[in-house]
Amino acid sequence: MKRLGLVRTLKGAILFLAAMAALCYAAIFPQRIQEAGAAYNAAWMITPGIVCISISAVPIAIALVLFWQICTEIGRDNSFCHKNAGRLTAIGFCALIDTGYCAVGTVTLEILVGSAIWVLGLGVCTVGMSIALAAFLLSHLVLKAADMKAENDLTI
Repeated sequence: MKRLGLVRTLKGAILFLAAMAALCYAAIFPQRIQEAGAAYNAAWMITPGIVCISISAVPIAIALVLFWQICTEIGRDNSFCHKNAGRLTAIGFCALIDTGYCAVGTVTLEILVGSAIWVLGLGVCTVGMSIALAAFLLSHLVLKAADMKAENDLTI
C-alpha cells in the first residue's frame, strides 16, 4: 500500500473509531447505566454513573487526536520523528490513565452494587494495558529510528 493510501485508510479508521465511541458514549452507555440502576434499585447512581463514564472519554479523544497527528506526519513522509515518538508516549499514558480509571470504577461498582461487572472491567483493563504497552514500545522504536535518521542525514 502506498503512503497516501495508508494515511487515508488510517484516518478513515480513526473517524470510524471516533464515530463508534460517540455512539457508545452518547447512547449505549447511558442506556445501560439506566438499566443497571433500575435492576439494582440504585437510581441514585444513574447521573453520577453517566458523568463518570463520560470522563473516561477524554483520554480516548486525546489519543485519537494524537493518532491523527501521527498519520498527518506519515502523510508528509516524516514517519520517524521525535514528535511522533512523543505522541506515541502520550497515547500510552492516555491508555494507562483510562485503564486505571476503569479499574477504579470497576472496583467501586463491585463494592457498591456487587454486580459481576468486574469481568467486563477486567477485559477492558487488559485491552487498555495492551494498547499502552504497544504505544510505549512503538514510541521507543520510532525514537530510535528518528535518531538513526538524524545521524544519516548528517552523513555526506
